[in-house]
Amino acid sequence: MENKLKIEIPVQGWKQFLTSKREMLDAYDRARKQSESHEVATYHGKCAEAELRKWLLNFLPKRYGVTSGYIVSPGLKSTQKTPHYDVIIYDQLESPVLWVEGSPDASPQGKSHAIPVEHVRCVLEVKANLSSTSSKEAMEHLKDLLPLLSDTDNPSDKYKLHLSPNFWCGLVFFNLKKENQFSEAALSKLIAGIDLRGFFGGVVLRGEGHQKDDTGRLALFQSENSSKGTIGKNKQSLLNFGRTQTLQTADNLHFGAMLTWSEMDFAKFGFDVLAMIQGTYDPRSVSTFHGMGTSELEHFLALGKEGKKF
Repeated sequence: MENKLKIEIPVQGWKQFLTSKREMLDAYDRARKQSESHEVATYHGKCAEAELRKWLLNFLPKRYGVTSGYIVSPGLKSTQKTPHYDVIIYDQLESPVLWVEGSPDASPQGKSHAIPVEHVRCVLEVKANLSSTSSKEAMEHLKDLLPLLSDTDNPSDKYKLHLSPNFWCGLVFFNLKKENQFSEAALSKLIAGIDLRGFFGGVVLRGEGHQKDDTGRLALFQSENSSKGTIGKNKQSLLNFGRTQTLQTADNLHFGAMLTWSEMDFAKFGFDVLAMIQGTYDPRSVSTFHGMGTSELEHFLALGKEGKKF
């Protein structure tokens, strides 16, 4: 009788899954080089947004559309400015597109679409580098969502005005430079996410100088007691690990932000986003074992096959 299958870690294809991340970073690096000759060096940032959208379109089930653009609600005045978001994930099987913006020579990926609020599932803000300035800007822009998050609609309501209960939002940074490795402010700005329903943190795709293909995981944490941060020139580098000083919001309730690194965190990010928009996400468990693996586990597995002691 054959043995039953069981979960094997590292799983098949974990290295291949990381190929998509490397392709995004390669395109970003080429754009960054081109930006050096531009008077206004923003081209690499736009490229980062486009590459992330392209990867998400290929990765997510075809039910979900991915675009830059606008979220439109009948509950907002026509005179109110509509913010533009880097990445909107929406249910394209159910959603109409209210309007499309873009120059005639722009590719479909470069065009912006206006999506009705009830069909939006996730918004991602994309920045080239993690720094105190970029994280502050990113969080301020996500806070433009607050009017749409102020309430939830009753399922029986015919006219939907707010983002759905299973809406999520987060941040994607393509790079963490060594010059920002001791900036606690770069991480502490994320604590503002406690005001945003569905804010899950985000990822940093690369740390400058890393030898392994690690991805940084950005997340909020809470505790009953206050705690000091770990970041600083005489403490810890964000390129290794980072935890901010906590912010007290109520009696016995403190919030902080942290950054950890792992080769598995790119896969975790992708499949967590998928679980979030499908309504199956559980922060207490791994969303899937697809893409799970590390160089160390691969090395130990090879030693085991050779009969060597670990």
